Formats: sequence, C-alpha cells, structure tokens
Amino acid sequence: MRVLHLSDIHCGHPFVQAHVDAALVLARAQRWNAIVVSGDFSQRARVHEFEQAREIVAQFRAVAPVITVPGNHDTAWWHAPFGFGEFARLHARYREYICEDTEPTVQVPGVTMVGLNSAWGTHPESLTWYPRDWRVKGGLTDAQLQQAHARLAAAPPRDLRLLVVHHNVVRGRLSNRWGLKQPRRVLDTLATMPVDVVCTGHDHEERVELVADRVLVSAANTLSSRMRGRRPSALNVIEASAETVTVQAWSYRDGAFTRGAMQLTAARSAPGVPAPR
Repeated sequence: MRVLHLSDIHCGHPFVQAHVDAALVLARAQRWNAIVVSGDFSQRARVHEFEQAREIVAQFRAVAPVITVPGNHDTAWWHAPFGFGEFARLHARYREYICEDTEPTVQVPGVTMVGLNSAWGTHPESLTWYPRDWRVKGGLTDAQLQQAHARLAAAPPRDLRLLVVHHNVVRGRLSNRWGLKQPRRVLDTLATMPVDVVCTGHDHEERVELVADRVLVSAANTLSSRMRGRRPSALNVIEASAETVTVQAWSYRDGAFTRGAMQLTAARSAPGVPAPR
C-alpha cells in the first residue's frame, strides 16, 4: 500500500504554484492507493481561495482517491465567535468547494481512512486561556475519538488504517507548540486505537514520530511560502507491507520533491477491536 500525504496548501497570499505543481508531478509519476490532504486549503476562507483549492484537489482526485479534512484557515470562525452565532456556517465554504463531509470515511481496497474535524474556530472545544491560541488551536472531543475508534475497528482486518486530523498531535520541535487543546488526553486515546498512522499538518514542519511504541504520526509540512525555520516545503510518503508501515518525508529542492533522510518504520497495528464505551 502506498499513500501520498500533503497538507497546508494555503491558497491565497502564501500559495506557491511551483510547490503544488511538483507535488502533482510526483503524484502522477507513481502509483498511489490514496492521497491525504490534511487541511488548510485556503488562507482566509475566501471564495476565490476555495475555488482555486477545488481545482487542485480535483487534479489529485484524478490520480487516486482523496481524503480531506478542514483546517483552521478553512474555518470562518467569525460566524460563531466564542460559541455564539451560527456554528453551521463555520465550514460552509469548505463543504461547498472541497467536501460536504467534514469527518469522512474513505475506503479503498487495502486502506481505510477516517477523518476528524479538529478546526473549531473559537468554539469552547478548542478555546484556551491564552489569546494567541484563539482561532489557531484545535480540539477533539471524546465523542469524536470514540466514533473514530469505531470506524477504524470496523475496517477489514488487514487494511492499512489512517486517522486524518489537521492539527498536530505531537509538540512541534521548532514551534514548541501543541496543535490540540488537551493534547495528552488525545495522545492517550490514540494509543488505544486500532490505527497505523495518524496524518496531520498545521505546524508547518515535516515530522515522523512513534507514539506509544505503536502508532506512527505523519506530520506533513506546508506546500506554501509559510515554511517554519526556513526549511524547504515537504510532503510525506506512507508505504505499508503486511507486517510494517513506513513514513518518509520528501523535500522540495530544485523544482522537485525528493526523498529525505527523515524516515521511521513501525509494526502494523493489531486488527480492529470494539471502541470503548
């Protein structure tokens, strides 16, 4: 099984056409069972940004089945500030232009992918006491995690199982910031899930890490101009055999994405079990 994981295109001012073009070249040049795009299609959740993003996603969908989730930049938080207002409008444009379902399950032969919406805007589910977190921090509820567990557990026993969330579930090395509110609670829950790889973005730093000695985290860098620490744009390649799964970061250099040194391999998780009640 081979899955291409990219994130944070940021159509708008930070958009870099060359980076997206190079990702499309890589996608078309090789065989992929699926493609993951883990949020932040737009910069300001504007119509013209989503129109551009829709065309890009369509080009990836022409290569292989695609799963998407919204990012914090795709969320029109001003429609429901601090939990007051029309919460349904937060992702209205994402649903219109990218995908109607903000928490999809996409299954192809050999791969089951489950998406969760961690982009709550300034809703209390992601709100902290620190103003710098407002509109940026994400959140996952116990109910969301339980439902994801159940969907992953229902996958065919030998499927490669991916959980897709926009916000980084591990602390960024360069930013030193967690993507989610209550990150330890989320990590403890992920450790109990029948999942092989958790795909995230948001932090704009490519990252591969093993959580609880059994779950690989694939954190993809941005394809925009907003790279952290002057690092090159990057995306991740996920490859799985019957026994192992490997995540490797590919970096943008001289107009193309090439294999990088960052790589990690782990044993595949056990077949699905019922979600805890």
